[in-house]
Amino acid sequence: MKRSAGKKFEELVKIVAKLRLPKGCPWDKIQTHETLKPYMVEEVYEALEAIDSNEPSKLKEELGDMLLHIVMHANMGREEKKFDIGDVIDAISAKMIARHPHVFGAQKAKSVAEVWQRWEEQKQKEVAQKGEKHKSILESIPHALPALYRADKVQRRAARVGFDWDSVAGAWDKVHEEEEEIREILGKSKVKNQRSKAEGKLKEEIGDLLFSVVNVARKLDIDAEEALQMSVSKFMRRFREIEAVAKKKNIGLANMSLKEMDRIWLETKKKERN
Repeated sequence: MKRSAGKKFEELVKIVAKLRLPKGCPWDKIQTHETLKPYMVEEVYEALEAIDSNEPSKLKEELGDMLLHIVMHANMGREEKKFDIGDVIDAISAKMIARHPHVFGAQKAKSVAEVWQRWEEQKQKEVAQKGEKHKSILESIPHALPALYRADKVQRRAARVGFDWDSVAGAWDKVHEEEEEIREILGKSKVKNQRSKAEGKLKEEIGDLLFSVVNVARKLDIDAEEALQMSVSKFMRRFREIEAVAKKKNIGLANMSLKEMDRIWLETKKKERN
């Protein structure tokens, strides 16, 4: 008889608990919430890569690794007598029901915008019920997110309450505005007595330009982080062709002229488009 998903989950919880016992795994039993943080981040990115590769078997494996971390942290909570996996499940189940009154209650939601509005309203109710002060709708966005992801989430949260460009054109005009400000600063940086001040302002304006580009991508429903990752991979792929030619000619990259590098780059680009 095939075991249910619930039974399999219970078995995983027992496996993790055994790993943490005094006679368990030397590595697992010394881990803490803090020491596992970098590994958690790594597993999330590996899962994202599996999604991009469109390999179900790979995604299955990476989701398992992510689940392992959840169970591991819950087991640590149980050891500390603070919470266990049941509490984790109860908390997320209660949250999903409370924040989806249009599914589990009598309310109706005709659009995604209404869903987000109800979600934010419920979050503020939960804050009030806990006796906490009103929090910004942006406060729960993790600072540790990659900058492009964080920019996108900040913009989307603000857009939910109407603080957004009416169209892509408005967001695009902002990109040009930021570009002109950078050009102006670069011009000032050539003036000796203004160079230091200009260089300090340049970093801020470059950040504003990147933030504006993320806005354009968001308005076009394009994931800016994913788009940049694709461009980085494309650059790496084309640069490897330059390396391959240099190796074939038995010359170092430093001894290859920029003109030759550009020629190989353009040839590679042309092949990719054919």
